[in-house]
Amino acid sequence: MSKRVAILTGGGEVPGLNMCLKSLVYRLIDQGYEPIGVRKGWEGLIRYDPNNPTTYGGNFIEVTKNVVRPIDRSPGSFLHSSRLNPRRTPVALVPDFLRHNGAETLDLTDHIIRAVQRLDYEALFVIGDDDMLQYAAQLSARGVPIIAIPKTIHNNIHGTDYTLGFSTGLSRGVAFIHELRALAGSREQVAVVETFAARSGYSTLLMAFLGGVDRVLIPEVPYDAERLALLALQDRRENPANYAVVLVCDGAAPADAGTAAIGTGHSQYHGGQRLGSGVVAANRLSQTLGEEVFLQPLTYLLRTGVPDGQDLLGATNFAFRAVELLTERKFGRMTAFVKNQMWTDVDLNLAIEGARLVDVPSMYDEQSYRPKLSIIWSMAQA
Repeated sequence: MSKRVAILTGGGEVPGLNMCLKSLVYRLIDQGYEPIGVRKGWEGLIRYDPNNPTTYGGNFIEVTKNVVRPIDRSPGSFLHSSRLNPRRTPVALVPDFLRHNGAETLDLTDHIIRAVQRLDYEALFVIGDDDMLQYAAQLSARGVPIIAIPKTIHNNIHGTDYTLGFSTGLSRGVAFIHELRALAGSREQVAVVETFAARSGYSTLLMAFLGGVDRVLIPEVPYDAERLALLALQDRRENPANYAVVLVCDGAAPADAGTAAIGTGHSQYHGGQRLGSGVVAANRLSQTLGEEVFLQPLTYLLRTGVPDGQDLLGATNFAFRAVELLTERKFGRMTAFVKNQMWTDVDLNLAIEGARLVDVPSMYDEQSYRPKLSIIWSMAQA
């Protein structure tokens, strides 16, 4: 039986990702396995042609302890990452040997399965966000031996109360909000701070609460731009330093943007270019207030930096539990942190339920655009 296993990452980069990769590689090697890194998520498997050995070298890397020894000191993904969904692969990204005429996108799932079988992997470790793990669950249902690790700054994957990267992203977001206060205060302006593109506003809501911002906009609730402007103006007047801070999750949209735009993270376009929700909110506020509004996006800054203690522990424990699942021959599982159970694993099919959303009635005031939270840890209380 083969002792080769593959590891790939996908979705947005998060702090602690490389620590997880390093821990996974070390533990796999100690257990007698030969780990192979797949470059750039599903794209590495897509670009591999089983009939052309020359396509192997550019898409896979044999990862040893010496190779991954220093990677935990760097942000990003050592294996590189992408958001490509093989079920809807743009023709421009389809290699020539797989192209068919007449279609704008192609479902390359059959090719992915053939590639994994041809490479004779005993298991495929998938470290990813909700979209990544949804596709992994579909592969698992077709017999691919999958073990998944949840990784997203949004902490919105069903089945786990914690995802890798969430803790550091949250703390960095709060720190940046506090730093930007000084600039907003010195200019006596309304400041709009944009977090990241997401369907769920949970992380942004927590940043708003812990960072003490004046108002927060989330994808789950469309906002009235004029009311937001009046509230922000009131906040500035009541602040002795004469400024206000509005935090915006990229995905939030004004109520008059149309139902197709709300909560998608792809709400408005200008000249063919997508405008982030922070840009839209800042423009609306500026027009209503008749003055310049300061805007600062944080999306990439939240994904970099040194992981905090929680994410270092999370990266390591997820990796160790994933290897335990391999030795136990338990496939179609996702590592998880669940209240009252600590570090455990759950059915990967939970990921198919999609991203978890904010429970608006209990967590958000739709009229004042403010969080209303009590005990904080996970999306739903026990």
